[in-house]
Amino acid sequence: MILSKPLFRKRTGAIRIENGIKHGNPVFAWILILPAFLTWLVFWLYVNYRSIILSFQTTDPITNEYVWTLQHYKWVVESFFETSSGSSGLLAICLRNTLTYFFTNYFIIQTCNVILAYFLYKKIAGYRAFRFLLYLPNLLAGATMATIYKQLVAYNGPIVDLFMNLGWIEGPIRPQWLADERYAMTLSVIYSLWLGVGGTMIYSLGAMSRVPHEVIEAAQLDGITPFKEFVFIIIPLISQTLITLYVLGVAGFLSAGGATLFLTAGNYNTQTLSFWIWWQIYTGGSTGTSSALGICMTLVTLPVTLLVRWIGNKITPEVTF
Repeated sequence: MILSKPLFRKRTGAIRIENGIKHGNPVFAWILILPAFLTWLVFWLYVNYRSIILSFQTTDPITNEYVWTLQHYKWVVESFFETSSGSSGLLAICLRNTLTYFFTNYFIIQTCNVILAYFLYKKIAGYRAFRFLLYLPNLLAGATMATIYKQLVAYNGPIVDLFMNLGWIEGPIRPQWLADERYAMTLSVIYSLWLGVGGTMIYSLGAMSRVPHEVIEAAQLDGITPFKEFVFIIIPLISQTLITLYVLGVAGFLSAGGATLFLTAGNYNTQTLSFWIWWQIYTGGSTGTSSALGICMTLVTLPVTLLVRWIGNKITPEVTF
């Protein structure tokens, strides 16, 4: 028998029940969404709108009024090329450091995290202690970890003492690696490796824990090796999670950076693009130039992110379990 009207209808205040399904007044839902919407309106839409305007404006030195100009974009383009002395431009150095951090974070560190997550997934002896120790740096404040690292590699720190005792450092003068252009960036990247390994491991480990145990048991009955299990079963089944992490990483690849402020304060050729923008605003530099660089970074990042997402959807198998 087919009924033309709902079997049961009841109204109680703002709630009505139709065929056993509750329908609520949307006002309460809008109240919950309102704080997030206001945050987006003020801290994203308004900020970006002001950034676009500022990137095309400068102050006339005579009338002290805003005038439209493209000089901010001109300066950004020129700063990516060599200077008259033959050295790299300021933003070229920042871009080089930014890409160094990006490839370190999303290729070396991410690969290490997936491998470490697999060993923890297999529950090797002491895996609980390893999981805690690997994730411990991420539980502490960034300033705390940077301070510990600076003390370790300081001229009077334990690492310099060890190298001198082993004869790897000769001479009475102790090196100050973080204050030397030859080593400051390398030490900063090593810090990113130290802090990053274990950071995104929890995402990979969570994805592996969802893999059906029956699939693993069937493969083990067929005599599969741990290496083949990792390559041909685990990686394809968690590929959606990995692609999501890579897409998110690519979306901010021009904003990548380490603890530049805590370690070197941007000195000794260790600045990144995002640090340079922050430093300009913090020190009262040109907001128009900072805005122009930010918009250029967005125009480059957007198509690259869409391309990586498209490629990821093409090469990633559709898996449901």
